[in-house]
Amino acid sequence: MIELSDECIKPVKIPRSVDETKSITIGEDGTYVATNESGEKYTLAKAKIDLNDCLSCSGCITTAETVLVSQHSVDTFLNLLKEREKYEVVVALSPQSLASLTASLQRGSESSFPQRVREAFAKVSEESGTTMSNVRTFCARLLHSHGAVSRPFLDTTWSRDVTLAVTAKEFVSAFADHSDAPKLPILTGICPGWVCYAEKTHFKVPSKSTSGDVGGDSNREEPFLLQHISRVRSPQQLLAGVLKRAAGGTSDSERRLFLVFVMPCYDKKLEASRSQFLLYSGDGVTTKEADLVLGTNEFVTVLDAILQKPTTLPVDTRSEDNPLDQSHFAFCLTYAFHLCFYSVRIPLIPTSYFPIRLSQLLGREWKEEAEEKDGGSCTYRHAGSGSGGYAFAVLRHAAEQLFHIHLPPVVTEDPRVLTRHLGNHDLQEILLFNSVEECEAADRSAPAGRTPYRHAGAMPTPLLAFLVANGFRNIQTVVQQLKRAHIKAHSRCSTVRAEAPFDFVEIMACPSGCLNGGAQLKTDLPDVSQVYFSLEQQDILQSEISKQLHASLDPISKQRVCYTTYKAVPKVEITNPSVLKW
Repeated sequence: MIELSDECIKPVKIPRSVDETKSITIGEDGTYVATNESGEKYTLAKAKIDLNDCLSCSGCITTAETVLVSQHSVDTFLNLLKEREKYEVVVALSPQSLASLTASLQRGSESSFPQRVREAFAKVSEESGTTMSNVRTFCARLLHSHGAVSRPFLDTTWSRDVTLAVTAKEFVSAFADHSDAPKLPILTGICPGWVCYAEKTHFKVPSKSTSGDVGGDSNREEPFLLQHISRVRSPQQLLAGVLKRAAGGTSDSERRLFLVFVMPCYDKKLEASRSQFLLYSGDGVTTKEADLVLGTNEFVTVLDAILQKPTTLPVDTRSEDNPLDQSHFAFCLTYAFHLCFYSVRIPLIPTSYFPIRLSQLLGREWKEEAEEKDGGSCTYRHAGSGSGGYAFAVLRHAAEQLFHIHLPPVVTEDPRVLTRHLGNHDLQEILLFNSVEECEAADRSAPAGRTPYRHAGAMPTPLLAFLVANGFRNIQTVVQQLKRAHIKAHSRCSTVRAEAPFDFVEIMACPSGCLNGGAQLKTDLPDVSQVYFSLEQQDILQSEISKQLHASLDPISKQRVCYTTYKAVPKVEITNPSVLKW
């Protein structure tokens, strides 16, 4: 996983208009005055750092305590409890975080949970056991009892349904060379650590020569990666965008919607801070779609801190006062979608209809809810990797739409699909062939080692070639392969699509994917994986909530809440401190 580091090493940008700096002095007022080669003096601006400066690597702003503690911290969440009259707090829990919480609690005394939290959970789980549903309900009831209106929790699995469906359609459009789609090969854009890397990665590609070109620079350096990244929002930002727009965004209503996400990765804090995910009011006031992002381990700290405080709200257990079951909740959340689509600026949704009537949602018996099997639990997973199954979902849809091949949800179970590990378990190639015979022939002729099937020139040719790549080492491998594809396309006057070894890449910065995120609890990855994959597997858009959400999308609303944009970050010029005279 990507761990926390101690220092921020953001370099200082020096404007080209200033001659080389020769010396720097500190004025009486504490300002820094630089002197250039011409003897001219100028005041150096203060270094300003925010989360958008992050490049997800060791020593970057991702882990600068002064930034994260102030913007996305446990204290920020706890302070909300003191101002509950100002905010309608809504908590959304990722399935990877829930799996980590459950796996840790299953270890009993060896759990990463503080003893106070373990004992509180043990009191309510003696008969029903430590399941993801029970852990989810326990956390929600605990938060509610202390004023954090949060039950039932939202689940990013619901919005992931929509993300998967939209991503699959985007790939089919790209395969048909639609101008509004990314260029093949498509790389997923749901991992903010990877996106930060891509926005700051520039490489040179030889320019096509013309008869009039003599001398000059034959190379140009551009952020070619961005044209290949999927423009579909991550589940976190899709859900945040929908609810914030439904609630009026920067509405001046009496209580402002405050969205809190519990995620497996610290880089999700960066994603929430991106300028593309800000809402603007008429008077220039901005607000984030996702107000606060807590890592899984930070959420445990919240639970422990809450248990140290006296209960502020009674927990009514009379089920007749709380009729909101999953289907009712689905209706209310869908209502939020409709409000979003037909009214850009509206007051906060009335509490009688807003999906989080949280002060009235907590009356059902905890044990009763844990045992409920209502048309399928609200906690489920998709086929494929623990990061969400993007490669499986897109391949299945593309096979059906492009080649009329029906694949099962677990696409690797089909005899026409060949799976290969390219050197390590974090680099998995998935190939679709036209028939079982072709797949068997390809298996016999496939190259050994890390060489992609297409690059080896093996036969028969696959209809589609997908890749699941986790970890920065494998990200660099993918980037180099794409760079070579661009160079070959220019030199051979062909297309990048024809030269690239893959059509689609599910790409994540953390080794082993999101289940192993840097903000997860210190629990063995096999235990977390076992808990996650024990969830009921559902096909895309099969749950009642996700079906209603997706059905509410029209072309205008899709563009507003399902897609995002990327922005190339220019290289930063730095001054070598060793040549300065202090």
